[in-house]
Amino acid sequence: MTAAYLDASALVKLMRPEPETEALVEALAQWPVRIASEIVVVELTCTAHRLGGGDLIPRAAAIADGLHLIPFSTAIRERASTTAFAPPLRALDAIHLATALELRGDIDALVAYDDHLCRAAQTEQLAVHSPN
Repeated sequence: MTAAYLDASALVKLMRPEPETEALVEALAQWPVRIASEIVVVELTCTAHRLGGGDLIPRAAAIADGLHLIPFSTAIRERASTTAFAPPLRALDAIHLATALELRGDIDALVAYDDHLCRAAQTEQLAVHSPN
């Protein structure tokens, strides 16, 4: 397989340079198929506005356009709201993990930088990458 699930903590690093951006871009070369929950469109757009708007808004849209977006389905909603992830997750992180778990057989890794999400994904036996 050559697919990775990316959450917003990784995708924001593609929007504007951060210390991990270069390593992330290099690592993404091994996963030409990039998947995310459709909620990242909202997360990236809100982040772009919070960071000052301008060129970040079309950059956020371009990043989202390069992803295979997974709809927020009933199954994902139920998994996110009924699974006792360890450690406990915030709502959006639970949605990301539930989405990645729905795709478990179709992805090589979850790419994220949120410590709680990464630990919960590892507990669920997902390969996790946080390129530095």
